[in-house]
Amino acid sequence: MNHISKGFETFEHTADIGIRAWGSEFTEVFEEAAKALFSVIAELNSVSPKEKFQIRLEAPSGEELFLKWLKELLFIFDSKHMVLSEFKILELTPEKLSAEVSGEQIDSKKHKLGYEVKAITHHQFKLVREKTRYLAEVILDI
Repeated sequence: MNHISKGFETFEHTADIGIRAWGSEFTEVFEEAAKALFSVIAELNSVSPKEKFQIRLEAPSGEELFLKWLKELLFIFDSKHMVLSEFKILELTPEKLSAEVSGEQIDSKKHKLGYEVKAITHHQFKLVREKTRYLAEVILDI
């Protein structure tokens, strides 16, 4: 696994795909996980940040907030047909999140689409604080 200060990667998981994200700050692991999610859906470098959305979420714990964040991003993709490429956490506590995300309408001529993500699962989910960073792993149902 990479040991740079922040980043993400995907990993194989039976019929699904996993994403792993890390960051030295709690906000970074949320942003990197969002990038990881959309890197599975489309090539991020083909997506322009033309439209911005504000997201505000609340949950009883940091773990539930993290999953709710990814589910909300997938909902934007499914309901608005938007691919997102930029994610900025504006405010984050263990129970509240405020963020700005940017992307554009799906264009099959412009965007190279990857997997269809059906759901964010709780299976083998983890969000932990290690010595020098936060680490998250999530299995995506494809």
